[in-house]
Amino acid sequence: MSTSPHSKLQIPRPLYDEMLAQAVAELPNECCGLLAGRGSRVTHRYPLTNALASPVRYESDPQAMFAAFKDMRIEGTEVLAIYHSHPTSDPVPSRTDLERNYYGPEVVHIIISLKQGARALRTWHLEPDAYREAAWEIV
Repeated sequence: MSTSPHSKLQIPRPLYDEMLAQAVAELPNECCGLLAGRGSRVTHRYPLTNALASPVRYESDPQAMFAAFKDMRIEGTEVLAIYHSHPTSDPVPSRTDLERNYYGPEVVHIIISLKQGARALRTWHLEPDAYREAAWEIV
């Protein structure tokens, strides 16, 4: 399932731009979504609804998640990355991000920071008590 810890996640420019636009559009709340594809190449973006409508936490709407996974089965893709925004903090995993990582270290976690108007994005492999930066590129 997903990318190996040593492969570089490849995000097409339009999908990258759409993630950033979603993060800005959902301010002041955190946004969330999934990126799917094959190997390390992202081919689909699934913007999800933050059911908590919170500026400090997110929980993906179950119906939207179900629809995304159904589409992935049809398309023959798998989850490569999970993304969410930090409206007022740095793009670094929080304790909550580590605790609520249900996908293991193979799925990349993308955090988009909108702190003080910035649009910084960093990618991570999460473990229960640690994290390390993941390689990625815009293609």
